[in-house]
Amino acid sequence: MNRSECGFTLIEALAALGIAATALVVLMGRLGASADIQHTLTLHEIALDTASNRLAEQVVNRERAGDSDGTIEQGNLRMQWRGWTEETEMDGFIRRNVAVKVGSEPEVSLFVYQVTE
Repeated sequence: MNRSECGFTLIEALAALGIAATALVVLMGRLGASADIQHTLTLHEIALDTASNRLAEQVVNRERAGDSDGTIEQGNLRMQWRGWTEETEMDGFIRRNVAVKVGSEPEVSLFVYQVTE
């Protein structure tokens, strides 16, 4: 029997183990980044929902045009919101804006055009 047919040498086994360990470290790093991105997307979705709800409240309640702000707590999240109204070039329309900020994430903004009375 030829010596090369007996199996792997210690060097070959260590090289394969080193390659597998390197691949595992790289994959674990990507998993952590993926979790961070998922967390950011969840906060962004919550901020969008909050801005949408705040805009709907303003429209339904026919709140007067102007600037307003406040804080909303949902679960363990504290969100800062601000609303403002802009005149448009079209007579009879205003633009209502709402921006919501959750923690250190970027601010999320939504707007709606509304007919004035």
